[in-house]
Amino acid sequence: MQNYKKLIGSISIVTASYAASRLLGFFREILLAKWTGVSSATDTLDLAFIIPDFLFYLSAGGYLAITLIPLMSSKSDEDLNNYFLSLLYGLSLVFILFSLIVFLFRYQLSEFLNVESPSFFIEVFTPIIFSQIFFFIGAILMSYQYLKENFLYASLAPLVYNGTIIFFGWINSSSAESTVKGFALGTLVGSIIGHLIIQIVGASRSGLKFSFVPPRLIYLKEYLFISLPLVVGQSIAVIDEQLFRIFGSMLTVGSVATFRYARRIALLPVGIIAQAIGVASYPLLAKLFKSNHIEELVILIRKQLSYLFLFNGAVMIFCLANAESLISIIYERGAFNSTNTIDVTSIFSIIVFAILPWSMNQILSRSYYVQKKFWFPVLSGTAIAVLTTLSLIVSNNKNAQTYSLIITLSLFVYSIYLLSNLKIKNLKILNLSLIKDVTKSCIILLLSYFLSELLIFESVYIQLTTSLITIAGLTFTFLVLLKFEYINITKRN
Repeated sequence: MQNYKKLIGSISIVTASYAASRLLGFFREILLAKWTGVSSATDTLDLAFIIPDFLFYLSAGGYLAITLIPLMSSKSDEDLNNYFLSLLYGLSLVFILFSLIVFLFRYQLSEFLNVESPSFFIEVFTPIIFSQIFFFIGAILMSYQYLKENFLYASLAPLVYNGTIIFFGWINSSSAESTVKGFALGTLVGSIIGHLIIQIVGASRSGLKFSFVPPRLIYLKEYLFISLPLVVGQSIAVIDEQLFRIFGSMLTVGSVATFRYARRIALLPVGIIAQAIGVASYPLLAKLFKSNHIEELVILIRKQLSYLFLFNGAVMIFCLANAESLISIIYERGAFNSTNTIDVTSIFSIIVFAILPWSMNQILSRSYYVQKKFWFPVLSGTAIAVLTTLSLIVSNNKNAQTYSLIITLSLFVYSIYLLSNLKIKNLKILNLSLIKDVTKSCIILLLSYFLSELLIFESVYIQLTTSLITIAGLTFTFLVLLKFEYINITKRN
């Protein structure tokens, strides 16, 4: 009971932060659409993030807590401080070197991506590539705070980051090109303030005592050995975005931007709910596994999967039933016109289904990592990524809709494969009760969709409100009427 209460407290803090961050990031995308529309400049901004994002995942920056928390948990309090500082300084030097090397190849990259204006691409790419250094250092500092179960300062990072990007975009919003340059500069400034300066304060408040500790090769080797699977396997977590950026750059101008706008809306519930639960619950999952509380750990994982499938599934149905209305209300202003709305809707109606695998993967991947089983999700994810790439290459229909469908299907295949093979010390996560819960959730979601489609009103806002109430009402009604094993809203277990 105490563990669950503590987890709820952690989830509440992180969820509030992720909600604010995602909403702020969402507002950032609305402003980007208003100031740049679906244009070559917007494509350039997205393409400029391909290599920086790759470096971020190459460093396992997005999942640093997954690799560092188990390593730090094994250290005594006396050894932890120096161990952490040695690793922090050593890894920072490595990543600074990586970023400098990539920067030297900026012209070759612009040629490979066949960007419309190489000089403009370089201007945008330069601040973005160096911002990744501060993201990486900040991620390391956050992992120390997560270990100490301090989520406050880490939660401030994305708020500061998004706020800074919006500010620099706003003061440079005279044209699409200057807006994109402002966004790029804001990325660098926001990463310095939010992911470096604030995280230094947060780590200090969490007990870290800064001093000079020489980097030790043995610590770097230990980290790199454990993180190597993530270096390879992290690609599957963002395979949809990276693949569409690359293949979308071969399509008509604006294709990359179209996918970007659609994906940002679909990611909103994932970031607010699923990612927050994954981040906040990981320290508890690690502790339960380490203390050999296997049955409690298995039940917790099943509960998280069941809740995420149903509630994020309900969000998916709402978005699917009201796709064009949502795109129009959110984006259609300024440089973003009605034609852009139709183009983005056609992509959004496909990738909205990815809400489910995106959400489930937040829990599934951590359930493997908490056991230090890194290679299975890596090998399966890499295989699926390769097959997806080949499917995109040999596809007869070279268009954004086909690419979106193939990429979304690959995410489902990956999630199902991970779930069907997930065990915690020979206890399978996927049991008959979980299958029944998922089946009942599917029935609820289908009924909600068909009923929502039958209700048609002239007013868009009445339509959206009615659809929301209908889906929410059906979901909670059937939760009461149907007996779920791992979802219980009437009492706390």
